[in-house]
Amino acid sequence: MPVEDRFNPCATAARRTLLLGAGAMGIAVIAGCGSDDDAKPGAGGAPGGTTAPAAPATTGGNPFDDSTGSGGSGGEAQVPSNALVATGEVPVGGGIIVKDTVLVIQPAKGSFKAYDAACPHEGAIVDPPFDGNQIIQCPRHNSKFKVSDGSYVSGPAPRGLKNIRVEVRSGYVVRA
Repeated sequence: MPVEDRFNPCATAARRTLLLGAGAMGIAVIAGCGSDDDAKPGAGGAPGGTTAPAAPATTGGNPFDDSTGSGGSGGEAQVPSNALVATGEVPVGGGIIVKDTVLVIQPAKGSFKAYDAACPHEGAIVDPPFDGNQIIQCPRHNSKFKVSDGSYVSGPAPRGLKNIRVEVRSGYVVRA
């Protein structure tokens, strides 16, 4: 484990989430690989006259994995094209790094802010705040920034974090 991770519980949690998601994806793929014994002969256009099984409905999964553009099934809201993350994925009093470059935070319930996650000093990805901490910190050289506006607090960074305008639409934090 890299030294940085001992001081970055969010990186460990992010890796764990990624691994759990990959495991769930593997289970979904295996579940979709049933035998053709249950298929009705002569139906559909798949090889051998069988119909390919429909994709299982998912609940609580990553909405960004929907490559069909349908936004899910059962009347769920469609994911906006400029969505960064579902609002429920961002902890109140904390934040999350999305798309490897954007820090989305929820300083108070229902209030969202976003910043370029690259530290202006040398480009390291900053650590998201957690447990209501009001400081965003760079793990590489300890530059610190305010959660409220991304402004510079201390360290070798020459300036604060770049603000990214966001709004909430259909349950997602989206670029404004």
